[in-house]
Amino acid sequence: MQPLSGLRVVDLADEKGELCGRLLADLGAEVIRVEPPGGALSRRLPPFAPDGETSLYFGFRNAGKRSRILDLDDRASHANLEALLADADILIESEHPGRLAALGLAPGDLLKRHPHLVITSISDFGQEGPYADYQSTNMIAVAMGGMMYRAGRAEKPPVVVPGSFAYDVAAGSAAYGTLLAFWKRLSTGRGQHVDVSAMEAVANLADWSLPNFSLNPTIGTRAGSGIYTLYRCADGYVRMIVLVARHWRALLEWVGEPEELMDPEYDQFINRLMSMDKIVPVLEGFFLDKKKIDIACEAQRRGIPATPLFRPGEVMENEHALGRGTFAKIGLGGGGLEAAMPSGFLTCEGARLGPRKGAPVLGEAGENGFSSNAGRSEFEALLVPNAPESADVYPLRGLRVIDFGVGAVGVEAARLLAEYGAEVIKIESSSAPDFIRVIMSSYMNPSFASSSRTKQSFGVDLKVEKGRALVRRLVADADVVIENNGTGAIERMGFGPAAMREINPRIVSFSSQMVGSYGPWKDWIGYGPNTHPVSGLQFLWNYPEDEESPAGSTAVYPDHFVGRIGAMAVLAGLIARERTGQGSHHDAAQFEVAIGLLGDLFAQESLTPGSVHPLGNASSRGAPWGCFPCADSEQEEWCVITVRSDEEWEGLRGAMGDPAWAAESSYRTAAGRLASREAIEAGLSTWTRQRSPKEAMEILQGVGVPCGIVCHPGHHMSDPQMLYREYAKPVEQQELSTILLEGPAFLGSDLPEVITQQAPLLGEHTRAIAERLLGLSPDEIEKLIDEGVLEDPPAEFRLV
Repeated sequence: MQPLSGLRVVDLADEKGELCGRLLADLGAEVIRVEPPGGALSRRLPPFAPDGETSLYFGFRNAGKRSRILDLDDRASHANLEALLADADILIESEHPGRLAALGLAPGDLLKRHPHLVITSISDFGQEGPYADYQSTNMIAVAMGGMMYRAGRAEKPPVVVPGSFAYDVAAGSAAYGTLLAFWKRLSTGRGQHVDVSAMEAVANLADWSLPNFSLNPTIGTRAGSGIYTLYRCADGYVRMIVLVARHWRALLEWVGEPEELMDPEYDQFINRLMSMDKIVPVLEGFFLDKKKIDIACEAQRRGIPATPLFRPGEVMENEHALGRGTFAKIGLGGGGLEAAMPSGFLTCEGARLGPRKGAPVLGEAGENGFSSNAGRSEFEALLVPNAPESADVYPLRGLRVIDFGVGAVGVEAARLLAEYGAEVIKIESSSAPDFIRVIMSSYMNPSFASSSRTKQSFGVDLKVEKGRALVRRLVADADVVIENNGTGAIERMGFGPAAMREINPRIVSFSSQMVGSYGPWKDWIGYGPNTHPVSGLQFLWNYPEDEESPAGSTAVYPDHFVGRIGAMAVLAGLIARERTGQGSHHDAAQFEVAIGLLGDLFAQESLTPGSVHPLGNASSRGAPWGCFPCADSEQEEWCVITVRSDEEWEGLRGAMGDPAWAAESSYRTAAGRLASREAIEAGLSTWTRQRSPKEAMEILQGVGVPCGIVCHPGHHMSDPQMLYREYAKPVEQQELSTILLEGPAFLGSDLPEVITQQAPLLGEHTRAIAERLLGLSPDEIEKLIDEGVLEDPPAEFRLV
């Protein structure tokens, strides 16, 4: 099943956000990629196939699309574009803010001519605001979004996430925002303009840094893998994340209960965290004669979250990836060349949602427009003309979501639906709590408050049949179910996809497990950081000179991003339900989502085995290109500078006052600068050290040179662009105080302000839900609470 079969998309995105159209194509949409006569810029972006010309960047992000040539600089071609838009549902574009307007194609004007159209603009900082006209690159968006400042080693500069991280996660947020706007169009007949910021898309994934900083204003330091320890073993490293007491006790039993680790205080995570200098040497001594895959398998057998650290070739060749079909041969857009790439981010009804064909040859669609098929006919039956204005502007109002999520994946997906009007009921109990709720040995903290805001909490014991029966009644009247528990857990409680479909044939569900729900390792458990080693991310998120000593980050990525993929999948399923009347089940393996954002690098590895290594902050696109120290205040500060052209180099020289070291004649060409990268960046560092990152950014942006601050949450609290877009959302959170929560990564011209309400106490809404939705009397509710089936908010914290 392809839930978006019949949807029509015109895709103008180039370099930034190209994955948005690819995601919609994977879901079944027909996507026409409009390119200029010489081809898209991304056809000339690295990495390349061995021929040195075929762009794997383009090939991965444009698989499944068609290509049509239109020269938008030639106004004579605009009629052809307008004809395409008249037949399309969605337009995606990533031009610099203001460029389309200069061509006579401003989004507002296009909407006047095509009022049905959803127009999604993807830019680095948003269409308006103090930074809107800034020059930027993927690396700058990563840094400005807050995903770089705590990545890498303390003694070295922050290190950027590998791949095209910012532009790809912006594409994921754009896909969700686009479908949200299209869902609203189904009821109103009106399109709208969706304005996506790559900086905000990255900030959405920065591990609740804003809410935590707003309550406790401290800045974490770079610590490599930090609390998510990598243990050295006979053939590399293995990551073991031991957060809860039962995992710690299982680990102690395995290693023989060494006396130095038997302090009862170590049952609490916070005490272990403060004693890692004592714990790690003991455990490494036990692992040093064992191989990483053997350690991971035995740890998982004992119920301990562990994963081996793989190089790219190992990621592609291990039994689990092969068993799941994680990679597939995909065409690269000409010459018959194929490469093994990630086969898709999702499954739907058990079938992989991925490219139906490879990337297009330039202009292969000729002058043809969209095709007509049964899927399109079904879509057109849904598309109503302009409807009367509704008093309720929230597009998801009337939908009910049952949230079994824990941690960050499922709970984030459900929260994204809640803030646009869906009623979200969180299923939990004090005997089986969401581990993020209790991670700080209390029932409330800023991280939990962020991901579970705007929800209701139903305290119910799913270990007993009476509790499960009550939740089945909730599912019967729900629209969506979301879960990310261990593989098989939800099925054992009677809430697997097939069982839920028997209860409610119209239910749309989303599941996500660390390594997926099928394959040789399907029963493995873990958290977001467990995906880093097994996906290749841990190996690549490093400095090139430190390849044998993993650096990485303490980020829980890809958890937050998988949540956005989940929200996108749910909307696609709801749209499909409008056509078919039937629900559907969608599934994302978290490690495959991390792999998916490194897709072009795996394509390179498949064509030239052993060729993919950590790049640190360097890029073959230009030099200088890196992270530079700035004048310190109370906190270590950095900026990033990326020079893409000779013109930008000349602008940088002038901004620095044309120092003698920069006058070297060979530096006037990109090849010369790349050959002398270290010397140039050493000279540039002497200039940046004398300035704050804000000052460096403003000076260089003033002459058109891409430069940005390596932002931490302290910057985000007062960032002019975020303030302009009202990104931070204040909420008075019970059990805490006023905190700032992350806003959405997009604004919509016909989307309301997101609903931001405090997160619930555990079981806060149990009685109200039991009475209102289940029809129970106060006496019946009281009896079930006395029996322990239902639960009021606990009077005191209890460690499970």
